[in-house]
Amino acid sequence: MKTIKTKLFLIFTIFMVALVACGILLNSIFLEAYYIFKNKGMIISISKKISDEYIDDKKNSYEYIDIINSIDNINTTIVDENFNLEYNSNRQKLNNDDKRLSKENKQLISENEKKLAKKYVYYIDEKNNNQNTRLIFISKMSNGKFVILKKPVKSIRESVSIANQFYLLSGLIVIFIGGIFIFIFSKKITKPIIEMSNVAENISNLEFDKLVNIESQDEIGKLGQSINRISEKLSTSINDLKQDVERRKQLVSNMSHELKTPIGIIKGYAEGLKYGVVDDKEKMVKYCSVLVEECDRMDNLVRELLNHSKMEAGMVEMNITSFDSGEFISKIVERFNPIFIDKDITFDFKCANNYAISADRDMLEKAVNNFITNAIDHVEGRNFIQLTAEKKEKGIIITVFNTGNHIPKEDFEKIWDIYYKVDKARSRKYGGHGLGLSIVKLIVQLHGGSTKVENVDDGVIFSLEIP
Repeated sequence: MKTIKTKLFLIFTIFMVALVACGILLNSIFLEAYYIFKNKGMIISISKKISDEYIDDKKNSYEYIDIINSIDNINTTIVDENFNLEYNSNRQKLNNDDKRLSKENKQLISENEKKLAKKYVYYIDEKNNNQNTRLIFISKMSNGKFVILKKPVKSIRESVSIANQFYLLSGLIVIFIGGIFIFIFSKKITKPIIEMSNVAENISNLEFDKLVNIESQDEIGKLGQSINRISEKLSTSINDLKQDVERRKQLVSNMSHELKTPIGIIKGYAEGLKYGVVDDKEKMVKYCSVLVEECDRMDNLVRELLNHSKMEAGMVEMNITSFDSGEFISKIVERFNPIFIDKDITFDFKCANNYAISADRDMLEKAVNNFITNAIDHVEGRNFIQLTAEKKEKGIIITVFNTGNHIPKEDFEKIWDIYYKVDKARSRKYGGHGLGLSIVKLIVQLHGGSTKVENVDDGVIFSLEIP
């Protein structure tokens, strides 16, 4: 398969060779005719000058005629109106015995007498022998005498031949030098294209480690930038997809684990009832209570999962209303007061100024409930929890602080994932499913806000911010 560099080199080389060949062909066909045409203009000019000088000063005109003969190889003959020769540049001044014009030239003048009276006669005298072919020019001077100029075509053809030889030689040199230039040029111009092709090949193989090295701002440079952006976006999307697949796998694993325990308990207690392990009414009630509790646990798990899926898919309708922040926080705290007393937890909340909140009250209440429940499950040390609601320039920030162990920094992003638990051993003890923080994040995102977690000196702070 020919590379683009080879194709460019061949195309430009063929183009150059074709140009040189066309030049040689045009020279061969038209150069001789062009030379003859240019000589016509020169001969007309010479004839005019000879005529002017011959009338004014014959001696000087003879010297000029001899110079023209020796330099330009133009033979000059001057005859009077009776066709008597007055001067011929191929001989010395004529004797009395040799003063008649040749019959051929005499006939030519006679036949073109009317034309010569107005203009001149110019033609090519073709001979059987190409060596004797001549350009012949005849004009009539103002004193009635005639000037006959003759130039051999042989010298013109020799000039044409030399010109063609030189053009061929120079064409070969141009092709050689041009070939080197084209090779360098094609290599330079195709280098970024080849590089982009390699990067595109890597992208097709889902390899994103290489980028196009952009050195120009032209169309090729812009194409390279586009390929780099495609590579970066594909790499990001595929990494996100891989992470999502891993999260889905983890979700299935966690769901299986969450369902496995209650199913195992239900099966064990059901088999106990089946095989008559229970021998009194009190045990029967206890077994049935356990079965009901585990069924409720699975029911709550499924309900929470369905609710999470709806929010994640954006299938929930939000009911945005305006309500008082102080009253909203007070009701939530009132609900948890018995738990704080039972677990000997010191609770404090700060909501300095009452102000209106615009949000879905039920959703926001669930989010704050989940924060507080999470804090209750993990509070340790001096058993202190603090809830704060503050109004900021861009919205409202609600934070929940609890004393206890720090969360590892590598888990800061993962704790918002569904079913992710930092301490898996605690989950069943407190009845959690690992959905609480994930639901908080979804609720806040539906409101166009953000969530955050950070470790402080003696505990952890969870916060949410909504417009």
